[in-house]
Amino acid sequence: MAENSNQIKQKKESESDQTTEVLWWFSTAIKELIQDCTVDRNRYKIVGSAMLFTWLYATLAWGYFWSTNSDSPFLFVTLGIFMGGFVLSIDRVLISSINKKKNNIVAIILRIVMALCIGAFLAQPIILFIFSSDVEREVPLLLDKKLAEKKVEIEQVYQTRKEELLANKKKLETELKEKNDLAIEKQNDYLKEIDGTGGSGKYGIGGIAEAKKNSYAIAKEDLEKQGKTINTELEKINVELEEINQKVTKSVAEFEKTLDGKGFLIKKEALQSLFEKDKTRSLQNQYYLLMVILTLFELIPIISKLFLSYGAYDTKVALREAYEMKVAEVESEKAFETKEREIRSV
Repeated sequence: MAENSNQIKQKKESESDQTTEVLWWFSTAIKELIQDCTVDRNRYKIVGSAMLFTWLYATLAWGYFWSTNSDSPFLFVTLGIFMGGFVLSIDRVLISSINKKKNNIVAIILRIVMALCIGAFLAQPIILFIFSSDVEREVPLLLDKKLAEKKVEIEQVYQTRKEELLANKKKLETELKEKNDLAIEKQNDYLKEIDGTGGSGKYGIGGIAEAKKNSYAIAKEDLEKQGKTINTELEKINVELEEINQKVTKSVAEFEKTLDGKGFLIKKEALQSLFEKDKTRSLQNQYYLLMVILTLFELIPIISKLFLSYGAYDTKVALREAYEMKVAEVESEKAFETKEREIRSV
């Protein structure tokens, strides 16, 4: 029974050590140097925990970002993990480059600015996820607005030609109406003349009535002749106008197919639209507050490393670095001397 207890205890210690080593890796601590530093072991576990948190946070943020642009779980999960690993690599570089004895204010500011930029970008998908229910309600309204704007934009492409066609159509219709009115007028004059109500006051077909009849015949012939030509031109104009309308309709329909409301930018635009409609600014204030909080998540590892006091581990790292530099110098000198002797012997 005692042996089983010891085995369980040893197993737990082994698992604990493995977890600790993983956290040390996240914090960029060197295992061989930190093992004997009792105080720093716990400190760097804390830094490692912060790095682990930011890595998971970055992975989730990137995963959600890609999910707004793809319906394939395999794709957005893979890209989320890849980009999360990329952010982790940058964070590890920033953490490992912090040296309490060599740091200057410019280097610290550059690291913080870089972390803030990364944090500000990562905060965007998370904020959209938090406000997703409000954004989803706004997206359809925004899509309808974009569709209407696109229709106006497409119509403007054909607007000049359409106005030209409509002007020609109006001109031809006016000309046709004038000729038709003239023919009716000539016909009425002729009919009045033969029924005695005309200007001559004579009944029947006489000289004046005959003249008006000829005038009516000329007007009617001109109407038939010119009317045929005008109607042909009007038909061509109507066909071209219909083609333009079909092109506009087709282009709008094709654009509508692209409006699925799943893009990252359309969600951002929907959120901005909500800000504009929010007269109390409460939504916008919550957005900025969340933006600050989520951005600071990216600064947690750097802040943790900067606030750690200079300990035994840092001393070991400095001494180890000095030792390795000295060894490198000695080895370089020996190699140079050996090479010099070989040259002299020749």
